[in-house]
Amino acid sequence: MTNRIGIKCALALAMLASPSHSWAQVLAGTDDLGRIVPQFEEVGAPIADRQVGLFYFLWQGDKGSPTSEKHWDLNELYERTPEVFPDFDHPGWGGGAGRPGRYYFWGESIYGYYRGDDYWVHLKNMQLLTDAGVDFLVLDATNRLTYREQSDALMRAIDALQKQGKKAPKVVFYTNTASGEGMQEIYENHYKEGAPSRYPNCWFYLEGKPLIIGLSKEAVGRDYADFFTIRESQWPNEPEKVNGWPWIEFQRPQKVYKNHKGEREIVNVAAAQHPNLDASMGGSAFYGQPGNWGRSYRNGSPGDPAKDLWYGYNIQEQWDFALKQNVPFIFITGWNEWIAGKWRRNSGDKNQALFVDQASPEYSRDIEPSLTAGLRDHYYMQMVCNIRRYKGVDSLQTIGRVQSIKDWSDWKAITPIYVDYVGDVLHRRHPGAQSDPQVTYVNETGRNDFDALKVAASGDRLFFYVATVDAITPASGDNWMTLWLDVDRSALSGWHGYDFRVVRGDRLQRYVNGAWLEIQTVDSKVLGNQLMISIPLATLGLPSQGAKLEFKWSDNMQKADPLDWYVNGDAAPGGRFNVLVKW
Repeated sequence: MTNRIGIKCALALAMLASPSHSWAQVLAGTDDLGRIVPQFEEVGAPIADRQVGLFYFLWQGDKGSPTSEKHWDLNELYERTPEVFPDFDHPGWGGGAGRPGRYYFWGESIYGYYRGDDYWVHLKNMQLLTDAGVDFLVLDATNRLTYREQSDALMRAIDALQKQGKKAPKVVFYTNTASGEGMQEIYENHYKEGAPSRYPNCWFYLEGKPLIIGLSKEAVGRDYADFFTIRESQWPNEPEKVNGWPWIEFQRPQKVYKNHKGEREIVNVAAAQHPNLDASMGGSAFYGQPGNWGRSYRNGSPGDPAKDLWYGYNIQEQWDFALKQNVPFIFITGWNEWIAGKWRRNSGDKNQALFVDQASPEYSRDIEPSLTAGLRDHYYMQMVCNIRRYKGVDSLQTIGRVQSIKDWSDWKAITPIYVDYVGDVLHRRHPGAQSDPQVTYVNETGRNDFDALKVAASGDRLFFYVATVDAITPASGDNWMTLWLDVDRSALSGWHGYDFRVVRGDRLQRYVNGAWLEIQTVDSKVLGNQLMISIPLATLGLPSQGAKLEFKWSDNMQKADPLDWYVNGDAAPGGRFNVLVKW
């Protein structure tokens, strides 16, 4: 196993001036597994006409996929009572005992076992996927259910980001079973003039029309036939279709699918696959049946999940192939599938439960950060890294020199170096997918809503400025309006790479021998929604002639863990990311 502490993972995000573009700054982040994400010097400038789609799921807690009562986490169930699994009717299954069609989570998201209509979760996810550079979400409607209410919650979250000038992912629906009827329902609910949940700004376009995926032969004669560009639903065990868009592949290397013009158009990458359809994911996860490819699979070998689970070897092998294909689309499977239905087997040992698409940490496909089995945000960071390799990045921005900053008016001539998402400190109170007992997720940690960050350098000092949406709350505790500084850009030093932090507005602390030690007070001011801090370069060990620096702000952190920045309070930038600057 490589160094688990990690190496600095610089994530150069495109810096585009227009508010209609996506990201506005170059960010950096720390990868816990020692993987380094290249910057501009290694991957070059952003490449036009390269777009990334991500399979996105809305079915958690829906009446069409009812969650098992009492027990709903397969990983916990298998670790605690493995004797349940050989007996489909064992009472230890909870509400799923003896009843096909009850649904189980393979593990837990950092947001809990959430429902697909939880706006708070979608808003968090849209920020992560915007930062990652995902262009469109492919919404799973393959089993005929189209999830109108859940789709509406998702598109409201996308709309909220777009109104801030962010290039949030847009949406595409993927149908298969009763595809013609499904596309009709989607058209009437989301696309037709007067539709109850109509967000034209959320539609992803291809060839001049909104894109939908389904069976074009079933659209013939319907009123939406000319409204959409239709790409064909492509299953991995079907013959290759013209215009086929694959959601997964069962061969290595993957196929590259062509459109009706004969152009190579799209390739899929997935965290795991189940080419042994008889065994499916559950057969390999719980009954030792071979032939499926878990997260650790590579070079034709299943690998060793005990050591390999976190590294994404399976999907990386596919990324390595896809990056060489020079195609305009890469389709990633997937983000937030989480659940699987428990069914009786049609062959083999009929007393075993059949879980088709996901079953365990190893045999599952979710890239969304997880609290289960140490997966954390490893797959998310890996995805960001590969999207950067595919699409390119902008160069690092340089901050200017100033004589000094003494008052608020001195900041007016300095352009924000990072503009945060706003409106994301809203409180959460929403039912989870669990029905017995009923769980309501509550998060009231949102407090100071970061808006804009600025930085300036003089000959002997660095100046930091942050503005919030509303007036900053009074200072209280070490988790109030904290400035985090990584001055050597090495994750091998400091706390997860952060060498210094400023707490309570003016207390500069350094991380030494596993603890934060206060070393001095620094100059700081607070006025309304503004806070500024100045720190001598010499105190930070930085040269006066110029250097590189990573920093971030957080407020109301609840736990000493970088994963906390995905969930609680507010962080700018979010999650693992830092602002990377030079002067």
